[in-house]
Amino acid sequence: MPFTGKVGDTLFLSDIGGGHRRVILTKPNDDGKVVITNFTTASHFDWNVVFRPRDNRRLYTERCTPNYHDMQLYPLSALLKIAQKNPTDYVFCARRDTQKIVNGALQSYHPSLEILEELAVQYPEEAKECHRLAAEIDH
Repeated sequence: MPFTGKVGDTLFLSDIGGGHRRVILTKPNDDGKVVITNFTTASHFDWNVVFRPRDNRRLYTERCTPNYHDMQLYPLSALLKIAQKNPTDYVFCARRDTQKIVNGALQSYHPSLEILEELAVQYPEEAKECHRLAAEIDH
C-alpha cells in the first residue's frame, strides 16, 4: 500500500537524532497541514499509551510511547514529496492505535496548545470526553 497522506500513514523523517518514524493523526487542515508525532522508548515521557512489538511488528520494534512533546503540524505536501523519494518506507498504523494516540494526547500535558486545538477541531467528541473526565477528577 502506498503512502497517501491519510490518517495512519507513517513515514521515516530525518532529525537531529538520526530520524524517527512519524504517524499522521489528522486530515489536512485549511492550511494543508496534518498533525504528526513520532514514537520514543516507553521509559521516556508519557506512559498513558504504550505499544509493544506484538501490536505491530513492522511499526513498533520495542516498547514505545507516542512522543507527545514532539507533536507537530507539518505540511502534507512536504510529506508526500518525501514519500516519493522512498516509496518502500510505508508502514500503516491501525485506526485503533491512532485513536489511542489522539486520546492520550488530549489527556497529556506535553502537546502544544496549537496541537491540542487542532486535535479538538478534528476529534470533537474525544476532546469533549477528555474535558468531561478532567472535570470529574477536579471535583
